[in-house]
Amino acid sequence: MQIKIEELANSKIINFYPVQNIAMTEKLAMADKTSAPANDLLRNIAEIDGIERCLAATDILSVKHSVEDTADIKALVMAELDDFLTAGEPLLAEKKFSDKEYAEAVADALIRPTLNRDNGDIEIHSAENGIVELSFTGHCAGCPYAQNTLQNVVTRTFLKYMPHLREVKLKE
Repeated sequence: MQIKIEELANSKIINFYPVQNIAMTEKLAMADKTSAPANDLLRNIAEIDGIERCLAATDILSVKHSVEDTADIKALVMAELDDFLTAGEPLLAEKKFSDKEYAEAVADALIRPTLNRDNGDIEIHSAENGIVELSFTGHCAGCPYAQNTLQNVVTRTFLKYMPHLREVKLKE
């Protein structure tokens, strides 16, 4: 099975992009060491030494880790992902994370890598009542293209993976 791996060393994130969808809906599923999801994929990955959090959506599995050498983590996650996709189980997570926790995970895996390439970043101040409030930092703060980045990168990504959101806005 082909799975593209993207390692984001600066943020200790590894993204796995399988050819086959992981879930049937755009819902996110997340697990950490404190959660006990019903799904073997998330539970088994969260229990791997060095994994702090895993996030799964239709087209991505992202893990945040705390180790320097990631070879073992990549191999173990690939094995779990392959077993999961072969079994064809539904993707479930029992623990309800807050919107801010989901927003941080989405930002870590999918937004920050793009912004970090230009020495920029975002800080998420709040995520509640369907609204994510954030600010740009680094080179993104004050950039003439910040509004374009907010609409075309940040907002689109959040709405794709958190479709219940109504708005993504800059903190005043």
